[in-house]
Amino acid sequence: MNEKSSERKINVKWDRDLLIAIVIGVLSGMVVLGMFFLSGYMITQSALGAPLYALMGLIVTVKLFGFLRAITRYFERLYSHRATFTMLRDVRVTMYQALSPIVPDVFRHFRASDLLGRMVTSVETLQNIYLRVYYPPVVISIISLMSMIVFYYISWGHSLIIGVTMLLTLLIMPKLVAYQARLVKQEVNRQQQHLMSHYYNQVQGQYDLRRFNSVALFQQRVEKAEQQLNQAEHRERNFHIFYNYILNLVSMIALLMSIILGVYQIKHQVLDPIYMTSIILMVLTLLEQLVAMSQVPYYKGETDLAQKQIEEITKYRHNRGGQTYYQMSHITIGDPLFTLKDVALYYTYRERPILKNIDLTIKKGEHVALVGSSGSGKSTLLHVLMGLYNVSEGTIYAGEKEVDEIAERHYLQQMNILLQDPHYFDGTIKDNLLTEVDDDTCRWALDQVGLSHIGLNRLITMDKTALSGGEFQRLAIARLLIRKASVWLVDEPTNSLDHTRTQMIINLLHERAETLVVATHDIQYIDRFDRIIEIKEGRIVQDVTPSEFKKRKNGKMDIK
Repeated sequence: MNEKSSERKINVKWDRDLLIAIVIGVLSGMVVLGMFFLSGYMITQSALGAPLYALMGLIVTVKLFGFLRAITRYFERLYSHRATFTMLRDVRVTMYQALSPIVPDVFRHFRASDLLGRMVTSVETLQNIYLRVYYPPVVISIISLMSMIVFYYISWGHSLIIGVTMLLTLLIMPKLVAYQARLVKQEVNRQQQHLMSHYYNQVQGQYDLRRFNSVALFQQRVEKAEQQLNQAEHRERNFHIFYNYILNLVSMIALLMSIILGVYQIKHQVLDPIYMTSIILMVLTLLEQLVAMSQVPYYKGETDLAQKQIEEITKYRHNRGGQTYYQMSHITIGDPLFTLKDVALYYTYRERPILKNIDLTIKKGEHVALVGSSGSGKSTLLHVLMGLYNVSEGTIYAGEKEVDEIAERHYLQQMNILLQDPHYFDGTIKDNLLTEVDDDTCRWALDQVGLSHIGLNRLITMDKTALSGGEFQRLAIARLLIRKASVWLVDEPTNSLDHTRTQMIINLLHERAETLVVATHDIQYIDRFDRIIEIKEGRIVQDVTPSEFKKRKNGKMDIK
């Protein structure tokens, strides 16, 4: 049941809205070029003494072109932005669909602050992928190609100048600097994540920092991270300024060459002087549109990096992708219920494995206690059985069927699962029993765990302030009593309980569960278990009966 990757990728779709925006953008650009061509022609004609009625026609035409430009620009913005917002919607949906099934397993690979940054910042960054990465080069390339065709019939030399300039600015230069732009943006993102991590730790740990008089120390770390981010952003701005300067330099050289070539052609009577002003104004208009290209390499690097960061999350999928319905109730008492073969589990940012070389068989009907010190891996092993984590190595079987072949919902419905820190919701006690059974059954479950004094309509909040810690713990166990599952996987069920309540809950678990697996560090109540499995540093160090366990521990009954 090794970790697998999904084929879910964030793809750029050339949808209908984007294609319409490109067509309208090209039309808008051609209208602008036509307007400036006529303006240059009108200026030349007026200088040559053309009659007023002829100039009036040109003026009206130029005004009409201006009106058409405004209309086409409006619809171009409408369709291009709609394509962008549609793409962002699809990315957010894809992100949610990919992330929802792999919680909490995803936290083995990403820190909470890093995951939050990718979910918010990286997704928002993708809004530039249409408007500032793909749209400007495509539109400008088409407009330039059409302009070159027009210029070819007036002055093939100017057509060549435009072709070389656009080749440099649209293809060669962005290609050369895109990699460097990506490195610059990676450094900025790394410093942003560094700052976010320090800030997140400081905000979350304010109470402890004040108690241990460490507020100033963590504040210094945040300020240092902020300074490093400012330096990275300063280098990023300098990179932008330099690239923009190079583009402007190329544009000025192209404009100067156009003027020199025009003068030369007029002098040798190759070019009609009446077109000279029109040509220069059209060249200026084309070069002006290159302003949008100054940001393309930067945004290309930024969006590529954001796309990669999102895909690093969406590529993970939960192994519970099977469709098989396998009834564990059909397994005979005494036959293997759970079998783990050479299972290992790693965290991306931890040096040693959480679990390593786990070979374990739990038979149906057995009551098993997983014991060990804090951080030994007993809760993690229980979570693997629950299906919360994808194992890095090895295979897990339920009966004779691999767990990742069983439908996830069907697998979970056959078990009663209690996490160490169960979640509660704003609402009544009955709402938090997570059931639709009648009030009498709910009342019975509460009575069984010693909560007979609490009414079903009593309001509680998700911050767990309405009841004591022990009462919330027993409320979580009451949830399990209502369900008709025979397999119980329970993590630290008596953490917040006194001796009397602990004994009551332990007895209740043994009575209600056919197969019981409990993770605990409190071994005062191990006598009723069939097996005691001790875990140390992610490995099983002994698997014995309660009496043998006591003998080996020499009467030492607490594992801290």
